[in-house]
Amino acid sequence: MMETLELVLRPTFAIAALGFLGLAVYVARASPQHGNGAVAFVLFLVGALVAGSAFSFGAEDPNIYGIGRVLAFFASGFLPVAFYIVYREYTIGTPHALLIALLSVIPIATTLLALTNSMHNIIWATVETEAGLQFTNITDHYWFNRVHAPFMYGLMGFTLLALAGRLPTIASAHRKTVILLLGCTLLPFGVHIANRLLGIGPAEFPFTSLTLVLLLPLYAYASLSLRFYEFSPLAYQTLFDHVRDPIFVLDHDECIVCANKSAQELLGGSEKELIGQRLWEDFPAARAILKQAGELDLTQTLRLDEDQIYELSVGPLTSAKGRSLGIVVVCRNVTERRLAQTRLAESEHMVRTLIETSSNGILRFSRDRGQEGIRFRCIFANRAAETYLGCGTGTLVGMPLDKLSQLEPGRLIEHFSHNGVGRPTLSFETAAGNDDADSWLRIVGESVGDDFSVTLIDITQRKRNEDKMLADALRDPLTSVLNRRGFEKEGIASIGNCSSGAVLYLDLNHFKSINDRFGHQAGDALLKAFGHRLEFCLRPEDILGRLGGDEFAIVLPGVSIEDAKHIAERLVETASEAYIIQGQEIKCAASVGIALMPKHGQELWHLISVADEAMYNAKSLSKNGEAANDPAAYIEAATAL
Repeated sequence: MMETLELVLRPTFAIAALGFLGLAVYVARASPQHGNGAVAFVLFLVGALVAGSAFSFGAEDPNIYGIGRVLAFFASGFLPVAFYIVYREYTIGTPHALLIALLSVIPIATTLLALTNSMHNIIWATVETEAGLQFTNITDHYWFNRVHAPFMYGLMGFTLLALAGRLPTIASAHRKTVILLLGCTLLPFGVHIANRLLGIGPAEFPFTSLTLVLLLPLYAYASLSLRFYEFSPLAYQTLFDHVRDPIFVLDHDECIVCANKSAQELLGGSEKELIGQRLWEDFPAARAILKQAGELDLTQTLRLDEDQIYELSVGPLTSAKGRSLGIVVVCRNVTERRLAQTRLAESEHMVRTLIETSSNGILRFSRDRGQEGIRFRCIFANRAAETYLGCGTGTLVGMPLDKLSQLEPGRLIEHFSHNGVGRPTLSFETAAGNDDADSWLRIVGESVGDDFSVTLIDITQRKRNEDKMLADALRDPLTSVLNRRGFEKEGIASIGNCSSGAVLYLDLNHFKSINDRFGHQAGDALLKAFGHRLEFCLRPEDILGRLGGDEFAIVLPGVSIEDAKHIAERLVETASEAYIIQGQEIKCAASVGIALMPKHGQELWHLISVADEAMYNAKSLSKNGEAANDPAAYIEAATAL
C-alpha cells in the first residue's frame, strides 16, 4: 500500500510544487507597483515545502532524502516570517527591516544545519537496519524540539491569531480575501500540529504537503481571480486617525468615547485623557449645538476661539440594526475659507475696476433667444473694447455680434453656436485697420456656460517687430543687401514670374590680399561700398544678394542678352573705380559671370553655378592677356556659352 502511495504521491507533489512556483512567478511579475513581494515569497515557500516532500517521501537514497529535508526545513522556517510580513501589510504596515532580520536568524541557522547535516546529524540521522537505510524522525532531535518547532509554531500561531483578531478593523470589501488566506494557512498548519505534536497519523507521512496540494486550486483562485496580491489594506483605525478633520464619538451622556488624532490636537490631550470627559463642558454655544442634534444631522458654524472658525457636523451614530449608539461630531476648520470669502467680497470692486481699466478689450456675448436662428448680442464691454472697435462709450452693449465686422463674427458664431460644455477656446489674429495705420488684434473666445466672452489683445507692436525681424533675417547685416536666404527666396520668385532674363555672379579680385594688408575692418568697409555701388547700378525690380564673403549674385528679370551684357559691363567698370577707405585709396576690380534664361535653364542655383563657371573662365582669359584691356571682349568671355 505504501509503495503504491509513493508511486502516486511523489509525482503529484512534484507537479503541485511546479504549480505553486508558477503562481509565485505570476504574482511577482503580474503588477510590480503593488507590494506583492511577501505574497510571492509565501507561494514560493509553499512550493519549496511540497517539493521537499516529493524528494524525501519514500526516498532510500540519503542524498535525495537530504535534498527534500533541506527544502522542507528552509520552507517551514521562513513561512512564519513571510506570513508575519503579510499580516503586517494587511493591518498596521510593513515591519521594520531590523525586525525581519532578527526573525530570520533561526530559519537561516536551521537551513545551514540542514545543509551540513551529514557532518553532525543534528537535524536527522541515517540508521542502518535489516530492512535497509532508515532515517530518524525529526521530532527525535534536540534542534527541532527546542529551537525550530517553538519558533515556527509560536510565530505562525501568533500571526494567525493576530490576523483573525484584526478582521473587524479590515474593510468589509477585503475581509473575504483575508478569510480565504486564513483558511488556506490555518488548515495545513492544524494538520501539521496534529501530525507532529499530537502524533495523529504516521510521522513519516507528509500530511501537511498533501493538504497543500489539495488547497492548490484555492491558492490559484486567490491569485488569478481575487488577485489578493493587489490588496492594499487599510484598517478602519488607521483611516480614522488619518482624517484631517477632528472627529469625536460621544455616548448618550455626551461624554467622549473615541477621538482621532486631529481631535486630540484640537483639545490638547491624549485620547486616554479625553475619554469619559464631557465635550466642551465650559462652552455653552457648542453644548447647545450638541443638544439640538438629537435624531437629526446638523451643520453649524462656530468660533471655538478668537482665531479659528469651525463648521460642526453633528449626527446620530446608529448600529446596523438602527439602534442609537451615541453621537458623532466632525469639526471642520473653515477659517481659511471664511477669510477667502471675505477677501473675495472685498475685492469685487477691485476686480470690476481692473476689468474696466484693463488694456485688453473684454466683451461678453449672450444668445439672443428672441430672434430666429442663432444670434448673439453683446451684454458687456469694457472701455478698451470700445476703443479697439471704434465705438463711442456704451454703444457696444446691446449690439448684435454680426454687426461687429472687426471681430470676424462668422468664425465666432460658427464656433459657439452649438450648445455644450467644454467647447475649446477659439483664438485667432485679425487686422483691424483704421484711418491712421494698420493695427492687429488677437481675438480669444472662451465659453461661459451658454454664453461666451471675447478678449481683444493689441498685438500691433508685436506684428511690427515680427515683420522687422523677418526683414532683418533676410538681409546681410554688413552690406544691407539680401543675404543668401533672402536672395534665394526673392530670386526664385522673380525667376518664376518671367520667361527671360539673366543671372550675374560677381566677386572682388584679390580681396583676400586687401584684407590681409589693410585689415578686416577695411575689408568690411570695401564689401559695404561694393554692395552700395552694385545697388546704384540696378533697377528696382533687379534682385541683389550677398552669397558669402566677397561673392554677390544678381537676378535681372526680363532683360535681353545685350542688356545683360551692358549691365555687367557697367557693374565691372563701377567696381573698378578707386575706393577711399580709412583715408586710403584702394583699388579692387571685380569679376563677373553671366548666365541667361531660358538658355541655361530656369532654376536659380543652376544658373548661379553656370554664371560662376563663366566668371572663372573669364578670369583665366584675363590672366593670359586675352581681353584684359577690352571690356567688351571681357564681358563676351564672361557670358556662358
